[in-house]
This record gives sequence, C-alpha cells and structure tokens, in this order.
Amino acid sequence: MTYATPQDVIDRLGAREATAISDRNKTGTPDLDVLTAALADAESEVNAYVGRRYALPLTDKTTGQPTVPSMLTRLVVDITRYRQTGTDIMETEAIRTRFKDAVKVLEQIADGKVSLGDLVLAGAGGPASVSGGSAVRTGDKTFGDMSQVL
Repeated sequence: MTYATPQDVIDRLGAREATAISDRNKTGTPDLDVLTAALADAESEVNAYVGRRYALPLTDKTTGQPTVPSMLTRLVVDITRYRQTGTDIMETEAIRTRFKDAVKVLEQIADGKVSLGDLVLAGAGGPASVSGGSAVRTGDKTFGDMSQVL
C-alpha cells in the first residue's frame, strides 16, 4: 500500500516543483518513474517510525481494511521533496523546515504522542508483551557422595 502517488506530489507541490525535483531528462514535465521511486524511499522512512507503534500495513481496527491517513500522505510528500533536493533544485529553508517538522511528527507518532486514528497497533494479535522484571529462583544444589563415582 502506498501512502502517496506522483499525482499527490503534483497536487500538493504544483507541476512546476514536481518537475523540478524529478525531471532528470529535461522534458519539462514531472518524471513519474523518478517520483514513484522517491516516494517509495520516503514511505520506507515513514514506516521505520510508524511501524514502531502501528502494525504494517496500516489497517483500520473497525473495518479491517487497509487505510492511509492523510497526514502520512503529507509527510511522505514533504520527505520526498526534501530528499530530492541538492542536485538541480536547491534546498531551501522552507523545504528543510518541513522535513524537520515531518520527522518530529513521525517521532511523536512512534512514541504514541500523536495518533493516526483507530488503527491496529503493533503487536496486536501476537504474543502478549511482558513488562517489568522477571526473577528465577533455583533450589539448593544437592551433590551426592562423589567418592563412589570414581
């Protein structure tokens, strides 16, 4: 399941900027293959955070259907935009700030401070987690008369 498509990049950033961050062959239009690969990289980065809190793929608890919260679409586009800068398109303070903000939100999602909604949590349905310490008590060791072993 993808969180964002090349069309999401175009819709959110505009065709001009989508072209600037993807058009390696200088065709004057967004390169959908470049955008798709960049989005997959950003999605992988997002999953590293989201997967600490939620089961992947993201699934609605109520319906059992895969779902993509719109917040993740925005974050993936912001990360894609940032990661595509540095060659032909200059990284600006606004792009860098949006990327840092995206990472901050992802950290808050991973820590459970920001919710993505009623989604299946990581570990749900799996083995129960154990919290707290554990102790093992062993009995006294009993050794027989070793003189008869030899």
